[in-house]
Amino acid sequence: MPRRKHRSRHYLSFAVLRLAALVLALSWTAAWVPLADYVNIAAAWWWPVLLAAVAIACWRLRHRLALWPGIAVFVAALATGLVLFHPLLKQGPSMGRSTQPVSMIEFNMLKSNPNAREDAAWLAAHDADILVLLEASRMQKEWGAVLQAKYPTMVSCSEHYSCSTVLFSRFPLVRHEAHAGDGDADNRKALSALTAVLDVNGTELTVIAAHLDRPWPLGEQSRWIEPMRKVAAQATGPAVMAGDFNTAPWTHAMRTISGAGEFRLGSGLVTSWPKENAALLRLPIDQLYLRGRVQATSVETGPRRSSDHLPLMIYLEIPDGKDNRD
Repeated sequence: MPRRKHRSRHYLSFAVLRLAALVLALSWTAAWVPLADYVNIAAAWWWPVLLAAVAIACWRLRHRLALWPGIAVFVAALATGLVLFHPLLKQGPSMGRSTQPVSMIEFNMLKSNPNAREDAAWLAAHDADILVLLEASRMQKEWGAVLQAKYPTMVSCSEHYSCSTVLFSRFPLVRHEAHAGDGDADNRKALSALTAVLDVNGTELTVIAAHLDRPWPLGEQSRWIEPMRKVAAQATGPAVMAGDFNTAPWTHAMRTISGAGEFRLGSGLVTSWPKENAALLRLPIDQLYLRGRVQATSVETGPRRSSDHLPLMIYLEIPDGKDNRD
């Protein structure tokens, strides 16, 4: 009986190693098969569990030749974690002595928001320097007057169509590119993203705002990864990229986009959706990225509003006009 029990433990350890190898293979396959990136969205939950399970399996097999495949799986799990969570480890350049503060709110307001006017009034009262709003296409006609009256700069992601990705700023606009062009971004026929270069007291700050589609089968996110990568690659100087990316920052998709423009993750493990869940059960699909000499001094979720997302309350330090090197 003890020998049979001992053997069953070994079988269980082998099963754990096989399952772990399969999960790791799927994680790496995301580089070629977008659907496999679904595995990586949940990596913050499964990776520590997988690593612990493989370690236990290796301990149980420590006196058998099968230990060596177990060690190989353990090393592969460590390598996978380093690749996936590298965005959490990237550090920015030194800020120097001369900086200025910038406040910002990123918020998916929800297209069907029943209390959009109240949420717009809340945004106006908070008095942030920059607003990045998603699913805000109705604002021009229905509830945007309070923000238009407050902010001298307003741009969206499309030239002629109504577009749900909108930026407000108290700083003057230097230039702007609507990446949807003449396309209909609200119906996912064009990229829902914009780039605005703002004059922040003598420093040009690039702000990219984006709202990516959901992954297949709920959406066609893979279609927009390459266009979004090209947008990020065009950024120069101090820059921020914020929005609802409908995936986690450690997925292959987001590592590809952020890496193209030398962006680093600024929002860390802050989770925003769905708002009803506890923080550990929410996903970090609303994200902030930083480029160059920009530092996030604070990124937190704001109060629950009428959207299904929580807003991101962002406080930045950027070079002032006397010291605005890249």
